[in-house]
Amino acid sequence: MSQAGWVTIAALFTTSCLVRIIPAFVTLRLRPGLQRCLQEELPVAVFLNFAVYIAYSEIGREPLAAAGSLLIVGAITLGGSLGLLAAAAIGTAAYAALLQLPG
Repeated sequence: MSQAGWVTIAALFTTSCLVRIIPAFVTLRLRPGLQRCLQEELPVAVFLNFAVYIAYSEIGREPLAAAGSLLIVGAITLGGSLGLLAAAAIGTAAYAALLQLPG
């Protein structure tokens, strides 16, 4: 795996720890609006940032597949109809499917 891949994995792991694991063990007394933001909106924002980063790194190699899968993941995430894991799985499947298109 390339160095960029390892950096991405490390950044994703660190971010996941900060927004999901540590808050499960550390109790903070926050205003309800800020608490909701940290629990609901921050993880989605982090997920979309990583999706954009990954797509950006792939756009140079496979622009149609990267852009198409990013749009699908963004729509699913913003729509809130599925969880982040399902959005990632669907985005990955879309990327793989778009790679198979002739062109």
